[in-house]
Amino acid sequence: MEEILNKILSELQHLGNGQKELIGRTTNLDKGQKELIGRTDNLEKGQKELLSRTGQLEIGQEELIKSQKQLTVRMGSVEKGQQELIGRTDKLEKGQQELIINQKQLTVRMGNVEKGQQELIDRADNLEKGQRKLISRTDNLEKGQELLISGQQEIKDMIKHTTTLLTENSTSIRRDMKSLAFDVNSDVELLFKEIANVKRKVNKLEPK
Repeated sequence: MEEILNKILSELQHLGNGQKELIGRTTNLDKGQKELIGRTDNLEKGQKELLSRTGQLEIGQEELIKSQKQLTVRMGSVEKGQQELIGRTDKLEKGQQELIINQKQLTVRMGNVEKGQQELIDRADNLEKGQRKLISRTDNLEKGQELLISGQQEIKDMIKHTTTLLTENSTSIRRDMKSLAFDVNSDVELLFKEIANVKRKVNKLEPK
């Protein structure tokens, strides 16, 4: 009889240990869920930062467009100056007959005019090169903006997927916990019934 009682007590002790282990695992699951919520918050903060940087890129892009317009206006002024220079050269050619005596001086001046014209052409070339660089940089900014938009969409999809997984895992954990609690309660009730039967048998055996 003592062996049976010891065996029952041992099984009850194992049952208590198993219940403690279940409680510990439930605590760990709660900690893991809090950690996942924290990571989701971090992802949302990163998304806000990306939106802020995208806004700054848009502002920079608008400034580049304004600069490009200003450059176009200046190019127009350069072209007008060149046309003016061409008009003056025509006038110089018309007055060439009158300035035959001072031909040397005129030649020197014409040389200076040609140098100035070449400088204007060189400057116009430099302006065109600068404009091409600006266009190239604008293209790169547009490509970077497209990559940011694509990355932002991927982050949104990841957040949706993570939220869905968290919801499904929480539902599954609650179902498992209810099932385990029901099984443990059933086992405890069976053990109490068996202990009561053992006690009745022991009480019957004691008078004998």
